[in-house]
Amino acid sequence: MAVTHTTTFRNQVADLIGDSCDSGKLVFRITGSTANAPATAVATLTLNAAAFPAASSGVITAAAITSDTNAVGGVIAFATIQTSADVIKAHCSVAAVSGGDINVSSGGLTVTAGDTVSCSSLTYTAMV
Repeated sequence: MAVTHTTTFRNQVADLIGDSCDSGKLVFRITGSTANAPATAVATLTLNAAAFPAASSGVITAAAITSDTNAVGGVIAFATIQTSADVIKAHCSVAAVSGGDINVSSGGLTVTAGDTVSCSSLTYTAMV
């Protein structure tokens, strides 16, 4: 039998991440990145001062995310959601179109130095 969690608990977990990331960052990173040893940043986007409204059914959806208009560049493989003080709260894979925790719908995974990188939508779902 699989382990499951109540919706109340899932909301608490999601809100813990969301509330700690107010004015935080969404950082796209190169391959080899882990939660405890993040790899080089390709692009760093700024989360809103109220980054994520309250969770519903264990899901938080980001408010507006500010684009990185001068990316460092590289090939994106992972992303971190982190506080404004660079404490990582979530680490996830990134893939072109499908198969990743974050899926890039346009532009591909290769970013040239100086490019603008944006994120039009971001959700986090706490474990079931």
